[in-house]
Amino acid sequence: MNGKTVWVSAVGPSLQTFLDWKRLAGYQFLPQEWRWHQFDDFCAGQAVSLADLTRPVLDAFCAGTGYESVSTGENRRRLLRQWADYLEQSGQGMIARPTPNPTPTRRSRYQPNIYTEQELRALFAAIDAWPSYPNTNRTLVDPVLFRMLYGCGIRLGEALRLRRDDVDRETGVLRIRQGKNRKDRLVPMAAALTDRCRSFDRRVHAASEGTAPFYPGQHGNVYDQSTIYRRFRDYLWTARISHSGAGPRIHDLRHTYCVHRLKAWVREGRDLTNLFPYLAVYLGHADFRGTEYYLRFTADLYPDMITTLERAHGAIIPRQEYQNFEWLQTLGKVCCVFD
Repeated sequence: MNGKTVWVSAVGPSLQTFLDWKRLAGYQFLPQEWRWHQFDDFCAGQAVSLADLTRPVLDAFCAGTGYESVSTGENRRRLLRQWADYLEQSGQGMIARPTPNPTPTRRSRYQPNIYTEQELRALFAAIDAWPSYPNTNRTLVDPVLFRMLYGCGIRLGEALRLRRDDVDRETGVLRIRQGKNRKDRLVPMAAALTDRCRSFDRRVHAASEGTAPFYPGQHGNVYDQSTIYRRFRDYLWTARISHSGAGPRIHDLRHTYCVHRLKAWVREGRDLTNLFPYLAVYLGHADFRGTEYYLRFTADLYPDMITTLERAHGAIIPRQEYQNFEWLQTLGKVCCVFD
């Protein structure tokens, strides 16, 4: 939020110290701050202090209006439990915790869309051919941005938060700061993408500082993800790629990168036992469970891979061994750039 935060309830100062503590710990907690202001307004309306925060009071806040989704209530419960733990551990007092949700949050069953090579060619052709209009730099930004999303498998938010200094145009390495798991990582790019970044930098950043967004909006601001998504819908339509409410999504470019990378390794006869950990680090996964998902999905898409994997390696990275690979998070460079 901009300016000094204004709290209206008796619990506001405690909420502020909690948010300050989260930021000092390196968390980007701003996306959740509006929920704390909802709680602050609720406490002001109920005229309650820390001592009055009983389980029924907290449950009433989590229940909301009764028309909200189960996941919204669960998000509120999670944040309140974190705050209660902080108060207790910092010696500021003890409050109740909200009642655990008796109904588990339904997991998404979204099936990622893995683009075919023909669809990718059509998509990038539509991006490259988009006509130039005044007051927008999309024809400069999007050809590089979407190639980076696919060629490096990074998340859209990670790409939009890149600063000019985070893109090393000489070595071809991206510095991802505070990714999904609150960790920085280095992501090497393919040579062709590095060349595009150099050309883009010369055209866009002739007078920019190192802290400027690498993909600047028309007024030098950081792009909103919804803006990029609207453009993405334009490109899908032009490329004649069917789109429904269930996708494809921009994030599917990341899924496609992973599947294509694994598919290429298997067809090359590479040792996945050695390469799989590097892919986990490259993607910024906290452990191998997220990366293992792509291995299963790849096997479903390409049945010929199953026999190859079982014959050569059997079980790839057993689940009980995940904790033994934490040292991989310290690696600076990985070798799985998509050529």
